[in-house]
Amino acid sequence: MNIAMILSGGVGKRFGAETPKQYQNLLGKPVVEYVVDVTTQCESIDRTVVVCAEEYVDWFKERYDVDVCIGGAERNISFKNGIEYIKSRYDCDKLMVFDAMRPFVTSQLISIYMEKLDEYDTVATCQRIVDSLGCLDFLECDRSRYYILQSPEAFKFDLIQKYFDPYSPLVEAYQQLPKGTSLYKYFDFPDNYKLTYHHDLDFMRMYMEFKNKRANKKCSDCPDAKSENYKGNAK
Repeated sequence: MNIAMILSGGVGKRFGAETPKQYQNLLGKPVVEYVVDVTTQCESIDRTVVVCAEEYVDWFKERYDVDVCIGGAERNISFKNGIEYIKSRYDCDKLMVFDAMRPFVTSQLISIYMEKLDEYDTVATCQRIVDSLGCLDFLECDRSRYYILQSPEAFKFDLIQKYFDPYSPLVEAYQQLPKGTSLYKYFDFPDNYKLTYHHDLDFMRMYMEFKNKRANKKCSDCPDAKSENYKGNAK
């Protein structure tokens, strides 16, 4: 069984609004709804589990055909709560974890990650560093040796539920997995934008309108939304 887990428990301190950022309106619906729609409609996903603050449990249950469990004060606690919820109710083989604040995920992306889990233990969304990179400890820093890690991420469920520690100092879940775990680094999702600040919401509205307009026109001369198409993922 393949399960999507959406982490939607953040309060968005940096966003600075009374309503958490994942529930802000983006072209007529809450940001998180874009993620829910994709996971619930994707043929590669059998069930969606949303992890959220207690006051939003009924909000999700009234709107969507999803399971809902209560999150924690920190992201890693919510992650662990979601794992335990799934373990107690489902026979899960593959788990894909999403941030509620990243609304541009697609069914195609999910299918790719699920297929990669047939060969690898975990899949990570990665971005190459295109700016200069500095370090506080030494002068020279080779940016080609580094990359940025983002959600979504995917795991063989037995592995992540066994080794994930919500109190670990490691900030990325796959980094907690044992030595020898096979990782596929996926670099071909450059428009994986995250809502963090108010101006991000304005940008997302403009970018989504552009994508919708381009899709409706179906014209060959519209510019590609991807800033760069990276070929040959590093493994």
